[in-house]
Amino acid sequence: MDSIAMEDEKARLLAEARRCRRLAASINDQETAARLNALAEDYERRANTSQAGKDEKE
Repeated sequence: MDSIAMEDEKARLLAEARRCRRLAASINDQETAARLNALAEDYERRANTSQAGKDEKE
């Protein structure tokens, strides 16, 4: 994957993480909020992993 596509993927993943966190903050159901926050953490981990793979190739 080229660096532009990797940056686009990272931005997309981080945007999804922000979306999950916004949704979690807006609802009262604690279980659903916890699941959304867990999804956000997964998106952030994947975004950082994709960045790490790019750094290793450079």
